[in-house]
Amino acid sequence: MKARNKKKQGTDSELDRTAPGREKARARLLAQIPRWYNPWLHLVATTGIGVAVLVVATLNVHGLKGVELLMVPLVFLISNAFEWLAHKYVLHRIFWPFGVIYERHTPDHHAVYMTNDMTIRSTLEFRLVLIPAAGVLGIVLTVAPLAIVLAKLLSANCGWLFLVTASLYMVGYEVSHLAYHLAPESFIGRLRLVRVLREHHAQHHDPRLMREWNFNVTIPVFDWVCGTIANHESKSKRI
Repeated sequence: MKARNKKKQGTDSELDRTAPGREKARARLLAQIPRWYNPWLHLVATTGIGVAVLVVATLNVHGLKGVELLMVPLVFLISNAFEWLAHKYVLHRIFWPFGVIYERHTPDHHAVYMTNDMTIRSTLEFRLVLIPAAGVLGIVLTVAPLAIVLAKLLSANCGWLFLVTASLYMVGYEVSHLAYHLAPESFIGRLRLVRVLREHHAQHHDPRLMREWNFNVTIPVFDWVCGTIANHESKSKRI
């Protein structure tokens, strides 16, 4: 197992960067999409989970105190740190039991989308960018016990704010990531914030940079904290 993992990790910078190679990978992955797959339902289900949690939380928050609102930026920072750690140490390094996550990300997603060719060709490719809606739901269910603990230790409002902030952060991650892979000339692609963050993410899609630089997909807070924003030297190596 260790030898196999080492071999796979060693191929990260050897992805086929040529246009024919990327199109071959795209065709292979699109052929694996089941006929019943609906990209818009995928997007609606992913965002709908966050909206549902927001609605439930709003209905259950009462007598909100100013100090309780501090839970929102705190959870944002924790989520941003988790995003950075997961991207660096799970999505780009294969080890049990997260091998399937690595496979979906590095050999698949990064094989299709490179720094200078980030745009999806059709809505079917939502499946190559978004994680399964069940994965988003799984994350919400995973953080729910932590929200219950906070509700017991601090207040019910803190528990709900923790849950809704973590859930919306996950949805924000998904929507942001999809936005970076839309056509730059599209309405969303032309938005100034999307352009800036797409450039940050596009640098990560250089096979020679992806295991060391630009791990935040949302706001690069922890890329800044950890010094992993691609510098001038690394940018000079980009394809």
